[in-house]
Amino acid sequence: MWENRRLRDIAEGDLRQLVESELEEHLQLEYKSALYETNERGNKEFLQDICMFANAQGGTLLIGVQERRDEQGQPTGSPDPAAPLGVQVQNPEAVLQAYDARVVASIEDRLPLESAAIPVADGLHVLAIRVPNSLRKPHCVRYQGQVYFPSRRERNRYPMDVREIKEMVMRSASQIEQSEQRLSAALLEMARQDDAPHLVIASIPVFGQDFMIDVRAHALFEAMRRFSFTNPPNLNQPYFNFTGLERQLSNDVSAVQTRRNGLIVMNNRMPLREVEREIARFFPERIDYLLRIFVQRIVDVYRTAAVQGPYLLSMMLRVKARVIGSYAGTIPGSVEDASQIDVGDYRFPTMQADNFVETDRVIRPLCDQAHQTFGRRSSPRFNIDGVWIEPAR
Repeated sequence: MWENRRLRDIAEGDLRQLVESELEEHLQLEYKSALYETNERGNKEFLQDICMFANAQGGTLLIGVQERRDEQGQPTGSPDPAAPLGVQVQNPEAVLQAYDARVVASIEDRLPLESAAIPVADGLHVLAIRVPNSLRKPHCVRYQGQVYFPSRRERNRYPMDVREIKEMVMRSASQIEQSEQRLSAALLEMARQDDAPHLVIASIPVFGQDFMIDVRAHALFEAMRRFSFTNPPNLNQPYFNFTGLERQLSNDVSAVQTRRNGLIVMNNRMPLREVEREIARFFPERIDYLLRIFVQRIVDVYRTAAVQGPYLLSMMLRVKARVIGSYAGTIPGSVEDASQIDVGDYRFPTMQADNFVETDRVIRPLCDQAHQTFGRRSSPRFNIDGVWIEPAR
């Protein structure tokens, strides 16, 4: 729900739409009408609710949404559009910080949460907490001398047994390893047709599987048409091939593929500044730009295909002739050379991302390493706080 949107960007209208649609609780959605009790029972229930999502497929907890009741007065799992929305809380941010502190203190391994207090009518708030589909599962709750391994089935929490815990450990490790292998293979498979440096970028959902994406879907076809690095976008027609959908990014060898297992891979021929005595020059800042736009575009494709995280992201700079990085000089309009790199495939680390909401946070380590390859300290496209700096036009 609200995949690849930040919770702090969710407004009352989004919540009203959700409630009025009467979307029932499911594997990744839980409603709570009131805050958890501030006692041992309430703390234990909260921790197990958070942990169960992490051990299943992730999910969102909405505190302040009342459910319809059946004839026996039991909650039905469907939100009640006629009921008041939100809870009365004097300092909602402090409550969310306290919840996060409980998770840090009592859930192993470390589990990052995303949370937001969404204001609604009459000064009330809905507290939203998003739990990732963790790569480090299984997680456990350690509380009051007891250890719990909760998970979720449909809309119910249950304790996992030893067999399930063992199977989860093996399955998670196996899926991460398989995804990394597919990612590495994809970086090497994209064809090169000349001696210019090529940047290959790829992303894959960790828990993806064969034929999880219907490449015949019209919406996916249109999302691939929009996969462009130009403004206005270059709406090239995708075409079907053995692996899935592919489209050219321009009139040269640059192309992007969306495969049936959720892997998206792009091969981009780097534009050269000049070639002199068999040494090419190009601007490494182009790597930052391509990586950032790639991540923004795959968000659209994954949302269209209903593919959720976590994801792996990596890239490779493939060099068939020596290249020198060029940077803007200290004098306006001037250009200066940085370090030279030799022929080879420069493979970057694999990043793990629960989602691509915080694009800059995910890509910055890769961008910094790209510039360190050319002898620079870090990418010039980020400020001291790690926020992207748009280039001057």
